[in-house]
Amino acid sequence: MRFLFLIFLLLLLPAIITAQNVVTGKVNDKSTNQTLDGATILMDGNKAVAKTNNLGNFIFNNVPSGNHQITAKFIGYSDTTITFYFDGKSPLVLLISLTPSFTQIPSVFITASRTEKTTDDIAASVSIINRNDINDFPANNTIDLLNLVPGMSISNEFGIFSKNASVTMRGLNGSPRVLILLNGIPLNKTDGGGINWNRIDPDNIDRIEIVKGPVSALYGGNAMGGVINIITLEPQKPLEVYAKAFAGSYNTFGGNVLLSGMKIKNDKGFYWSATGFYRQGDGYIVAPDSTRDSLDVKTYLKEISTGAKLGYQFKRNCFAEIEYDYYDDMRGDGTKIYEEDGGYNRYTTNAVRSSIHYDIGKSKLLMNIFYQYENYQRQVETRAVKKANKYTLYDTDSYRKDKGIWMSISRDFSHNQSLIAGIDLKQGSVDASDIYYTSSDILTNKGNMNFAALFADYTISLLKRRLILNAAMRYDIVQFNHGSFAISDPSTLTDFMTAYPTDFTDTIWHAISPKLAAKYIFNKNISLYANVSKGFRPPMLDDMCKNGNVGKGFKLANPHLRPEVLINYEIGATLHLQNKLVIEPSIYYSVGNDFQYFVGTGDSIYTGGDNLKPVLKRENISKASIYGAEISLTYRFNNHWMFISNYAYNYSKVTDFELKTNPAIDLTGKYLVEVSPHQVFAGVYWKNKIVNTSLIGNFSDKQWVDDLNTQQTPSSMTFDVKFAKEIKSRFNISLTIHDIFNQRPVDSKGELSTGRFFMLSASYKLY
Repeated sequence: MRFLFLIFLLLLLPAIITAQNVVTGKVNDKSTNQTLDGATILMDGNKAVAKTNNLGNFIFNNVPSGNHQITAKFIGYSDTTITFYFDGKSPLVLLISLTPSFTQIPSVFITASRTEKTTDDIAASVSIINRNDINDFPANNTIDLLNLVPGMSISNEFGIFSKNASVTMRGLNGSPRVLILLNGIPLNKTDGGGINWNRIDPDNIDRIEIVKGPVSALYGGNAMGGVINIITLEPQKPLEVYAKAFAGSYNTFGGNVLLSGMKIKNDKGFYWSATGFYRQGDGYIVAPDSTRDSLDVKTYLKEISTGAKLGYQFKRNCFAEIEYDYYDDMRGDGTKIYEEDGGYNRYTTNAVRSSIHYDIGKSKLLMNIFYQYENYQRQVETRAVKKANKYTLYDTDSYRKDKGIWMSISRDFSHNQSLIAGIDLKQGSVDASDIYYTSSDILTNKGNMNFAALFADYTISLLKRRLILNAAMRYDIVQFNHGSFAISDPSTLTDFMTAYPTDFTDTIWHAISPKLAAKYIFNKNISLYANVSKGFRPPMLDDMCKNGNVGKGFKLANPHLRPEVLINYEIGATLHLQNKLVIEPSIYYSVGNDFQYFVGTGDSIYTGGDNLKPVLKRENISKASIYGAEISLTYRFNNHWMFISNYAYNYSKVTDFELKTNPAIDLTGKYLVEVSPHQVFAGVYWKNKIVNTSLIGNFSDKQWVDDLNTQQTPSSMTFDVKFAKEIKSRFNISLTIHDIFNQRPVDSKGELSTGRFFMLSASYKLY
């Protein structure tokens, strides 16, 4: 018996020794006491390495007795090192508190060169909205986050009830001039150029990268004003669950769920994610009291989306993945006569993408394959009281397809040279009809565009990486074909269009888009850059093939519209002062040749309502000039307070107007519509142990509504606030209030914004 007991003790002894030679600890934020998940812990240099778990805990086994040193590292915090003596007997528990760091670490940026670079190596105006910004500042939709960046002109007066929110930048009007990417995949539709911002859930975003100024040398047509790349979250743990429920003004409520996981060992394995989102609301009456009648009703929304992603990692930074997204919504336009749903807009979208990132020797291959299919449906009903209560009802049914392959190969030839080259192939089409139920009219429009391009981008750093030189060039060939517009059995509502020619011919355009840029880094606190670039944008199918109602009047198709070109010159700087203050100023001058612009024909027509509508047509005006300046400022007072602000000035005019089809109208010297000359943003964030608070203010100057500069929208100033409380790093409760003082700015059609809008949300994390 004693012999068996002795054997048992011998077997148990290693476990006892191991248990005694244990050093454990916890890492937290010194200012808030919140634990830090994922901090790196180094013992005695790098002899042993550990990571903190979701509770901020770490552990080292088999620690010998004696003096030791532990260093804790975490992004956004100063490294902290402690020295201690361990007797090798009793387990030791350490508490390490990290202090937030104000040191600006160069961020990894993908969008500016289509491959990973630090912001120090980019000679352009770039901005990053990171996950902390998304969590900290008030935003109900993704597009609201872009207010943090100077020079962004955002049209989103109706908030979550907007059907066609849009964003432009650098004094340009029209959303088609900014390329929007989702994980590197283009979202802009070939038909209309815009995107549906409602289908992008901000809770599923890791960061947003923004490059301002023409990036056509890398991305082609829609990038002549800049690029916005929205990058979603990637799985980080074996299993993660995020659930959120929310409720707000106008009887709005909904929720979303994010599930993800990974099983990667020795840098190999699968990862996956799944998302679901639902939201509905009663809306409000957008018509002001002075113009409101019995036909004006509340807008409303009903939307649902879901998605799934599956990937496999072959080795570090080498993977293949496939993703599918589905989105469906219905948004009322604020009118109702007889139909149960009244007037509405509905978007049903199916999107698929597949991506491959792989190292081939010293080169990196990136290939994206994508397909986006959108069915846009619209129901419109009007009543002309002055015309014997004449009632008009018609539906729009539009099928839009965009698909393509984008492929590039990048290589670093030495520590100071890199080259990226690739090929882009894309096709976009539309097949749409307007069907009138109160008359015999049926309008159909079709069109197709094929895109092919070759591009290359070369970067070299000199003078011990102080001087960065960059040159890029792209060759595009674009083909327009199968364009058509037809009217079946025209009535008095549409027969006027037969007087306008809509003859279609297949057309091919060629373009070369170069870019030269330089950046000089004086020291870690001061850098200066300059660049000159050329942007190119072909026409949109909607402008070439479709006659129909738009917000400002009735638009005529122009199948002879030509591409536009934008030349841009820019100088900017980055200044870091006392590790607390960051200032980023820039100035630019742009010249648009063959600039595409809505121009009134001088005619007006009746399209079913009581009032005549002006007839508009997208035309190539000779030249538009834009002068602009931007400045952003970020100041961290201490560990608890941060202040950000930005200002943008734009002087956008038609400087040379030549149009043979409208000799009676001269727009020379007129300001571009929908461009605010002055924009100001300011925000403050207060992090504390009770309730984290952020407050932002937005000012937008007056904008011209029409091409002749006879009407302006009033300037607006709104304030938003957000209160958020995290409980034990798993629960989060927040209250967001938009337009605190209920200013209710109006849009270009004179319709009211949401005004004061409350949104209360509660979320839970499990991992």
